[in-house]
Amino acid sequence: MGGYLSQSAARSASVALLVVLVACSGGSGGSGHRAPSKGSTPPTTAAPATIDLSKPIPGGSLHGKPRPPLENTGNDYVAIFKSLDANFRWLTENPDPARISDIYVPGTRIHELQVDVLRKLTENGWRAADEGYRVLSVEIVDAKADVVSLRVTDQFDSERIIDSGGQQVGEGKQHTAPTVWNVLLSPDGQGRWRISEWSPVSGAQVQL
Repeated sequence: MGGYLSQSAARSASVALLVVLVACSGGSGGSGHRAPSKGSTPPTTAAPATIDLSKPIPGGSLHGKPRPPLENTGNDYVAIFKSLDANFRWLTENPDPARISDIYVPGTRIHELQVDVLRKLTENGWRAADEGYRVLSVEIVDAKADVVSLRVTDQFDSERIIDSGGQQVGEGKQHTAPTVWNVLLSPDGQGRWRISEWSPVSGAQVQL
C-alpha cells in the first residue's frame, strides 16, 4: 500500500493508493474484585508497549496490540521522530482518523491526506499489513526553535492492505531498496513536536 497510508503512507505513492482504495471499494465486563485462588499467579504490571523500529516489523503483528507511548517533547529529536513514526506504524494497523492529529500537524498537506486515507480504511474495514518495515538511520540536518529538519532512511519489503478477515486487498507493492526522506518536525504551543512534512529526497533510493 503506497505512501500516505501504510508505513510508507506518509510517503510518495499516495495518489496511486487512493486509486486502489476507490477501485477496491464496491472492555472488559464486571467491576467486582475477586481474591486470587490458591496457587494462582499474582497480577503483574504489564510493560509499556514498544515498537523496535531497528528490526523488520512483521506485517499484521501490531493489529490489536496496545498503542506505544507517544514521547514527543524535549530536544532529543531523533527519539521524538522514532516515537512519532512508531505511533504511525501502529496506527496503520489500527486505523483511527481521529488519532492523526497526535502525529501530524493539523492543516498541513500530509495531515489532511492521512485523515482522508485512514477514513477510507475504516469505512471499508481494512487495515495496513506492510511487511518488514524498519528505520535504517535518522540524521538531524538543522534544528531551530520552531522547526527541525531530518534526513530519514527507511526500508520495508512490501506494502499491502488487508480486510477484516486478513485477506489481501489489491495487488500490493514490492520494494527492493531503502528510501531517503526529508522530514520536518514542528512544535505546538505546549512544546509537543509533530510531523509537518514528509517527502522523498529526489533520486535518493539506496542500493544495497
